[in-house]
Amino acid sequence: MKTAVILTPSFLPDIVSFERLHASVLRHADESIMHHVIVPKRDLEAFQAIKSHRLQVWSENEFLPTGFVATGSISALGRRLPFWPRTLNCSAINLRYPWPPLRGWVLQQILKLSAATQLGSDCIVIIDSDVVLIKKLNASQFYSGATVRLYEQPAVVHEGMARHRVWTRVAREMLGLCGTDDATFPDYVGGIVSWDPALVRDCLHRVETVSGIPWASALSKQLHFSEFILYGTYVRNFGTLEQQSYVKPNTLCHSYWSPIPLDRSGASRFIEAYDKNDIAVHIQSNSETPQEIIAGIVNHLSEEQRS
Repeated sequence: MKTAVILTPSFLPDIVSFERLHASVLRHADESIMHHVIVPKRDLEAFQAIKSHRLQVWSENEFLPTGFVATGSISALGRRLPFWPRTLNCSAINLRYPWPPLRGWVLQQILKLSAATQLGSDCIVIIDSDVVLIKKLNASQFYSGATVRLYEQPAVVHEGMARHRVWTRVAREMLGLCGTDDATFPDYVGGIVSWDPALVRDCLHRVETVSGIPWASALSKQLHFSEFILYGTYVRNFGTLEQQSYVKPNTLCHSYWSPIPLDRSGASRFIEAYDKNDIAVHIQSNSETPQEIIAGIVNHLSEEQRS
């Protein structure tokens, strides 16, 4: 039987959201599915206090590639100082190539890629802390035969999506793909994304072949990249027909990506737009949507599933 695990990067400021996610994992995910969370070493004790037989808490240090040193404690201290620049974010340093230092966002992506190759499962289901399951999740949802599900929305990344365009360009460069004049590209970024660890390893090996240096060093030199777009672009361009045989345009997660907080009227519109095929709700944490609004959305949609 093919296996699956859930992987979540997190840290102390997101622990309330993470606890809500893990409670939903216990409620809706199949009993065979373990939930792995990777946190900074300074936050280990707080996350280990979440007593659960299906939760494995890891320190970032356990998945840091060779030559990388976590420095998040310095950034955490700086954030408490009024004169500390908000844009100064140094969560790790690659001793081989110390500049630029790794921001938290980049470090989390490298940790996800590293952990995906080491957790010993046939499928890694990546779910961030600001997601909540509202329906059943089981391993079979992410397989067609032996092929792991690939989320891909074709031809949706247009010229107005500047960040996605940069992520796509960087992914193609890292994989040694020629430039292209295509007006649109596929999107692989979603609230629930599944990876085949064997394909992750192949993807990272390709990055090393193209760059001539360890994959983590090649990626850490980038100020902007997306692990999801890197993986998806690899599978689309280098995967076998069999590995490309289970591609779906639905991420299984109803997401709110805007940085503007949802109010009650916005929450109502979000609920109305829910697709019955989605198994989770995602309100992006940097929207700073009030917790009571998020709880109301989750409760409403959960009740709908039970009725």
